Amino acid sequence: MYRPFIPGLGLAAMLVTAALASCSGDEDGVTPTPDGGGGSMVDSGLPPEDSGTPDAGDDDAGTSDAGEDAGTQEDAGTPDAGVAFPPATLSGFGLFTGTPATGGLQPVEGNIPYELTTPLFSDYSVKSRTLYIPPDAQAGYTANDVLDLPVGTIITKTFAFPADLRVPEENVRAIETRVLVHRPGGWEAFPYFWNDAQTEATLANGGRVVRGVRFIGEDGVERTLDYLVPSKNQCLKCHHLQDAQENQVLLPIGVKARYLNQDHDYGDGPINQLQHLANLGRLTGLPPVDQVPRAPNAFNEEDGTLERRARAYLDINCAHCHNPKGTAGTTSRLFLNVDNTEEFTLGVCKRPGSAGGGVGGEFDIVPGSHSVSILWYRMHTEESGKMMPELGRVLRHDQGSRLIADWIDAMPARACK
Repeated sequence: MYRPFIPGLGLAAMLVTAALASCSGDEDGVTPTPDGGGGSMVDSGLPPEDSGTPDAGDDDAGTSDAGEDAGTQEDAGTPDAGVAFPPATLSGFGLFTGTPATGGLQPVEGNIPYELTTPLFSDYSVKSRTLYIPPDAQAGYTANDVLDLPVGTIITKTFAFPADLRVPEENVRAIETRVLVHRPGGWEAFPYFWNDAQTEATLANGGRVVRGVRFIGEDGVERTLDYLVPSKNQCLKCHHLQDAQENQVLLPIGVKARYLNQDHDYGDGPINQLQHLANLGRLTGLPPVDQVPRAPNAFNEEDGTLERRARAYLDINCAHCHNPKGTAGTTSRLFLNVDNTEEFTLGVCKRPGSAGGGVGGEFDIVPGSHSVSILWYRMHTEESGKMMPELGRVLRHDQGSRLIADWIDAMPARACK
């Protein structure tokens, strides 16, 4: 079994100790720009360019379990944070064994894989997610907000591109792993960039631009993009909310009961993910699972009405900014969180606060007509400066665009004034 680097010293204790150490970071406003590297040294803040093509030849080097099915593997050990914080490499956290080059990342014991009922769209990348809660601590259940996660919690999300999304387990190239750590002073975000050999991911506080990532979509069409690994500061753009004292704080997005409320196979057959956390002693206060809110799979017509599926899609893709406590929400007064029931702040016949001209119409949503609704236009366009979200995509999500178009068109038609 995999052993921690420092036996007997738990990860939570290491994080508390590391809180006294300074974290490497960037000055505000650093924007990723490409250069020529791709190695394994600590990041200098100048992101290197990468060729971006998933390997289609060597099965061992090009195949990774970094996609959505990585969580079916058994836990492999116990994590440890090492001495320096943040570690210069992803392996320094001790959260995984193996690498994409050797068949995939295997979460160690206590680093729990999970999936979301509807995930955020990120340029068709496939993602694997893990949640580590220290063994001497527990998360608290909340019905609507992010789980009450204790200090020492670590969340990871690995982004990868198969050469062909129709066979997503083959010829997969991991691009980045984002790590959120709950430290005594709050949450911090750290991006790690995978090298060409797929043997290590290195701290990349300055971000990366990966040129010419190519893959074949589920529709058989080849797509190409320049993929952005966000800088440490850019992570704050989507993860910032106002607390009760109106201070900006960083919080996770997807670790909410409604998105976790589904089955996952941890090796002994499917079990509800929330119930699994409770069974492990990592979650308290969980009511009977049939009483827990659940967000539907936005693209499964049998999983919910058009209204519920469209609202779930907007909630996970947009509401982390467009909510009453988010910067974009407070400036635009457009609230796309799933529990908003007010028609006007949902965008119906509402003029945007700061969208400017040439964004597809005059109102955020014109009931019965998606083609003149700004909300749909900004989701559909691929024009920089007009598309939403501002970070996280350069390609249009065809399924998402169609879903929101259908939802708007299904509204009783009326003229906005």
